[in-house]
Amino acid sequence: MLKHQIGGIVTTQDELGARLKTLGIRLTPQRLAIAEVVVNSGDHPSVKQIFGRVKEFFPYVTLATVYSTLAVLERAGIVRELPFQKQSRYDANLSPHANLVCVGCGSVHDATVGQEMVSDLRQQLENSSDFRFTGQRVDFYGWCPNCAHRRDRRADFLN
Repeated sequence: MLKHQIGGIVTTQDELGARLKTLGIRLTPQRLAIAEVVVNSGDHPSVKQIFGRVKEFFPYVTLATVYSTLAVLERAGIVRELPFQKQSRYDANLSPHANLVCVGCGSVHDATVGQEMVSDLRQQLENSSDFRFTGQRVDFYGWCPNCAHRRDRRADFLN
């Protein structure tokens, strides 16, 4: 049985479908597949990546369906859009956390440490200001292991 993660809670495919239904989301096989791709991906996929992954199983799915489903999932609080300069990415982890963003290949992954610090910082800011929070986003930029290795090899070659 496939397992998925929504906001830190691991759930089965049936539970994902049930959750979408309880949120009033009309459930079609394509919508469930789109939700599954985002929820089951650790790489914060772009619309094009989601489209490509869903198209493997549903060849007739359209890009418009992917966009509209992502909008529905975002309004329902299942995913959130992470706008970047080149393209938006989608994240199903809505809990406070940091993202690691590669400046080489553009990959985005959740940091495996620091969730408590991000959560504590948000709590401190909420307690010490009149600002009304709707969310938070913490991104750290650098080189993923693959890009860092390629970059090091290139530097060795040039020296």
